[in-house]
Amino acid sequence: MRAARYAIALLVLAGAAYLAGSMVAEAKEGDSYYMIVFSSQNESNQPRFAHTFATFVRTSGDSGAEDAVAEIHTISWMPRSLEIVVVRRWAEPGINLDLPSTLRWAQSVNARSSMWGPYEVRKELFERAVEQKARLRSGAILYKAVDERMRGEIASNCIHAVSDLDTEAGVLHVGRQRGDSASQEVVNHLTRWIIDPQQTHPWVAERIGLRGQPIKVQTAE
Repeated sequence: MRAARYAIALLVLAGAAYLAGSMVAEAKEGDSYYMIVFSSQNESNQPRFAHTFATFVRTSGDSGAEDAVAEIHTISWMPRSLEIVVVRRWAEPGINLDLPSTLRWAQSVNARSSMWGPYEVRKELFERAVEQKARLRSGAILYKAVDERMRGEIASNCIHAVSDLDTEAGVLHVGRQRGDSASQEVVNHLTRWIIDPQQTHPWVAERIGLRGQPIKVQTAE
């Protein structure tokens, strides 16, 4: 049954990427930028069902307008098979899922999802996320759950695909943490890019289709 769900998810991916992926428009003076960090994990937080991912949003114009969202980019780095094998010896081809596909994957493996934000962030972090997404989609980077010897140049896991947007002050190491705790560490690692870590912007989540989704809202520690 699980294999069937994975197959369905892969079939849906191409259409979802086209319909619900990035909405690209020319950046303008006065645009705002936001980050939402997510996690998924099952009740026992097994590694093969744990995932860290993030969505970056550019808005333009009035925040209350229906068309305020100008771009959406998600970094959700998974093995192409959508089956996470922690002890796999070799790196494998990866796939960068969009946000709807990632949430469907979590539901298919009975994992609950959580989110931190949306936080307003500096433009440079958004631009780094766009570049990272393009790099992942190019095939230049493989997927490996335990990636320490290959990190950055050859392969990456889902956590580092997001946290390595900022390596200037050192790379993030989360040890055996995964799911919620790993995603919290990613938020902490990227805090210097957040304009006001105490303020979130729920309207952004609504504008990108998260209203009514079974996602737990977490607060930064």
